[in-house]
Amino acid sequence: MLGKDRNRNIADHIFNGSITMSGVCVTIIALFRVMKIGLLTYADEILSVNTFIFLAATMFSYISLRKENNRLSETLADILFFTGMVSMIIVGIIIVYTAY
Repeated sequence: MLGKDRNRNIADHIFNGSITMSGVCVTIIALFRVMKIGLLTYADEILSVNTFIFLAATMFSYISLRKENNRLSETLADILFFTGMVSMIIVGIIIVYTAY
């Protein structure tokens, strides 16, 4: 029983975090467009794909919250969220490299 509650807790955190991170991606893309930085890097293209990665993680975490013992959707949500966060690190490095 404790393992099931732990997985539900992780899925809840992934759900909330993924929604927030997809909003962050869209905001950064809008800032790139306003500042015209996106034309110089691939950061805005990476962020647009990253938005869909976070939305997919949100969808799978929601499915795992709604169904009992849905280990596959929990794992997919976790993997997608981790992939999205790694790509955010890559975008951050690109931004720092082009800004300085």
